[in-house]
Amino acid sequence: MKLKKQEESLLELSLRDSEIRYRRLFEAAQDGILILDAGTGAITDVNPFMVNMLGYSRAEFIEKKLWEVGAFKDIEASKDAFQALQKNEYIRYQDLPLKAKDGRLVQVEFVSNVYWAGGARVIQCNIRDITERVQIQDALLKSEASLREESVRDHLTGLFNRRYMEETLKRELLRAVRKRLSLGIIMLDLDNFKQCNDTWGHAAGDMILHELGSILHGNFRGEDVPCRYGGDEFIIILPDASRMATYGRAESLCEYVSQLHSKFEDQPFDAITLSAGVAVFPEHGSTIDSIVRVADEALYRAKHAGRNQVVMAE
Repeated sequence: MKLKKQEESLLELSLRDSEIRYRRLFEAAQDGILILDAGTGAITDVNPFMVNMLGYSRAEFIEKKLWEVGAFKDIEASKDAFQALQKNEYIRYQDLPLKAKDGRLVQVEFVSNVYWAGGARVIQCNIRDITERVQIQDALLKSEASLREESVRDHLTGLFNRRYMEETLKRELLRAVRKRLSLGIIMLDLDNFKQCNDTWGHAAGDMILHELGSILHGNFRGEDVPCRYGGDEFIIILPDASRMATYGRAESLCEYVSQLHSKFEDQPFDAITLSAGVAVFPEHGSTIDSIVRVADEALYRAKHAGRNQVVMAE
């Protein structure tokens, strides 16, 4: 009998020590911890880190349902999530936004486990603040997107560069073949651009190229792809554009540019004009090289016919 009491005392001491160790870990944990009643969803305990993370007092957590705490009210289908906790016994949510009491959004990783304690099923929710990690990941993605954008853009005009033009033309040509669509190409060239550079200087020439880039951005459809081909030559790719539609857009652009009155250092320029050659797939070629070549030949004829005009490929 005496031996049995000693064993019971040792067991009680062991359980008390375990409880003390658990409590110390619970209080000192560097993750938020919530303990829920698995039957009702009521919060029965919360650790200090969770209180500090979200700014709600312990009293604002205890005896409330998970979805009654302000931080969790914006979680979509939070009651369904609790039912999933009850059923699955282990659930993990990544990049879950919680709303702190001061209005901040805190990105967290939410892991829950169901176990028995004191004869009752409880749910322990470990909530890790991953806001900084998410911000770093977002910054890296934005940086990668920015580098990608820079790699396909011409820095002076803001238009796509020749490399991107060639990639896009290849992709759109394959699409046109597959779907039996037309594909329009406009090749543009600034008239007398060398003379402008010789008279006004390269700074004035750069200004004209920059302005033309802005004009091309604003005068074509969102699906059209205006590119700087090189020097003062430009190519516009027009997916699913007919022969007449492509020609009409080239004419409208040339007319619009000829009506502009640009200045450089408060000195007015002579009128700026464009020459353009137009080619359309499949009528004028079936490959990238052939279409670009015939558009270039049409542009050459426009130049030699007096400039400031549009010529359709033969």
